Amino acid sequence: MRSFVFLFLCLNTLTGFGEEFRVLPYVQNPTPVGITIRWLSNSEEPGTVSLSGTEHDAIKSTPILASTLSYNPFKEEPHGPHPALPWIHSVRIEGLKLSTEYEYTVTQGQEAHSSMFRTAPGKDEAVRLIVYSDSETEPESSTTDPVAWPVSTGSNRPDGVKNYLVNQTAGYIANCNVMADRKPNLILLVGDLVEAGGEQRDWDEFWRHNAGQYGTLASSIPILPSLGNHENYGGPGGGYEAAAANLATDKYLTYFDVPDNGATNPKHKGRYYRLDYGPLTLISLDSSDGLPHKSASDTNHNLEGSHAPDFNPGSEQYRWLEMQLADARKKSRFTFVQFHHTMFGSGPHSVPYGQDGFSGQAGIPMRVLLPLFMKYGVDLVFSGHDELLERSYVVGEEQLADGQMCPHAIHFYDAGIGGDGLRGPSVGFDNPHRQFLAHENAPEVWENGRLISGGKHYGHLEVDVQPGKDGKWSIEVTPVYAFPKVDEQGRVTWERRTYADVVRVTK
Repeated sequence: MRSFVFLFLCLNTLTGFGEEFRVLPYVQNPTPVGITIRWLSNSEEPGTVSLSGTEHDAIKSTPILASTLSYNPFKEEPHGPHPALPWIHSVRIEGLKLSTEYEYTVTQGQEAHSSMFRTAPGKDEAVRLIVYSDSETEPESSTTDPVAWPVSTGSNRPDGVKNYLVNQTAGYIANCNVMADRKPNLILLVGDLVEAGGEQRDWDEFWRHNAGQYGTLASSIPILPSLGNHENYGGPGGGYEAAAANLATDKYLTYFDVPDNGATNPKHKGRYYRLDYGPLTLISLDSSDGLPHKSASDTNHNLEGSHAPDFNPGSEQYRWLEMQLADARKKSRFTFVQFHHTMFGSGPHSVPYGQDGFSGQAGIPMRVLLPLFMKYGVDLVFSGHDELLERSYVVGEEQLADGQMCPHAIHFYDAGIGGDGLRGPSVGFDNPHRQFLAHENAPEVWENGRLISGGKHYGHLEVDVQPGKDGKWSIEVTPVYAFPKVDEQGRVTWERRTYADVVRVTK
C-alpha cells in the first residue's frame, strides 16, 4: 500500500501558469498514429505544439472563440464578475509511431506547459484502464462541509461521526493522485463529470482537477467521457428545460474530441462513440433520455425536447450499437461498454417505475440493451448514477459465429465514487444480481476514534487487460479507493487501498 501526502502528484512541468492558459493542455482521441492536444487560452493569440524526438515541426494552433462556454444565462452565477469567453485550441497530430511515448510542449504567449502522451498500443499489448463516475465538481465543494457519510453494515463507528473526514475537493484530488500514480493508458469517466452542466464555473472546477492547479492527469492520459444526467442539467434558472439542457451538453461537446459516430443528426455527434484501443473495443453510449417521455422506457422524466438521442430499439443509436457490437466481436479480443445510468444498482435510481421512491431518473430502462450485450459477448459494462461502488453479475447466452448459443455472463459495475456524495443502498431497489457493494461488504473498523479500515470512500476501478503465457488473455478488475489516514494531530494523508472483490475474466 502506498501513502500520499495531500498534495497533487505532478507528472508535468509548468512555468508561469496563470495569465495565458484558461485550461492547461490535455490529450484526446488517441489512435496508433495520432493524438489530439487541446487547451484553452485567455487570448486570441495562437499557440504552438512541439514534439521532442520527432521530425515534426512546431505546429501553430488556430484559436476559436469558445462561444458555448458562457456563464449561465438563465440565472447569474455567483462570485462574479466572470472572465470573458476563452479561446479553444485543438491540434491534431498524425504520422506518429504505434505504442510510443512522446514528450510535448505547448507554448502560449509567455507560458509553456510540458507533458507526455502515448499512442495507442498494438492488438497484442497489455492495457490498463481507470474507470470512475460522478465527480460532480463545483466550487462549493472546496468550501462546504464534508458530505453525509452513511454507516456501513457492521461498522463500529463512534457516535457523533456523521460526515466524511474531508470535503469533496480533497477526496477528488486524492482519488486523481492515486490514478496518476498507476500510469493508466486511458481514463473512462462515465458521466456526471460536473454538478451542473450549464454552470460554467462547475466546468472550470472540473479542469482545475484534471488540467489545472489541482492536478494535470489529463495532460498525459486521455479521458473518454460519457454524458450523465448532470451534463444535461442547465443549473439554476434553467434546470432540465430543453434550452438549458442543450446549453449544458454543448459545453461538454466543446471540451471533448471523440471518434465520429456518423450520426445523421449533427446534434448527436459526439454523444456516443466507439474507440478501438489495442486489444479492446470501447463503446460509449448516451443514456441521457429515453422515449416515450415519462414512460418506463425513459431514463429522465424531467428532460424533454432536448438534443439527447433515444437508445431504445428502433432508434439510430440502438441500430448503431448493434452494428458496432457485431463488428467488434470479429475484430477485438474484448468489448467494454460504458453509459451513465446503471442497469443494475441498489441506489435511489434503481427503484422501478411506478413504485414508491421512484426518482424519475432510473437506469432500469437501459436493460433493454441487455439482449444485445449478451448476443454479441460484451465482457464488461461500466456505469455510475447511483453513486455506489457495486458489482452485479448477470448470466445469459451469446450467439456464436455459427449461430449456436452458448452460456455467457457479464459483470456490471456502478463506479460512482469519483468525488461526490457517499451513498448507501436505498429502499425498494431492484437488483437481484448484486455480488458486491462496498457499503455492505466493507465494514468500518475504528480504533481509539480513528478509522483503521473499511468503509465507502472516493475511488475508481482499475482494469488490467493482458496476455497470458498459455495464449489466453485475462481481464482483472480491482476496486480501488483513496483511504484517508488521520494522525493524532488530525492531519490527513492518503493511501491506495483495494476492496476484497477483485474479478478476473479469462478467454
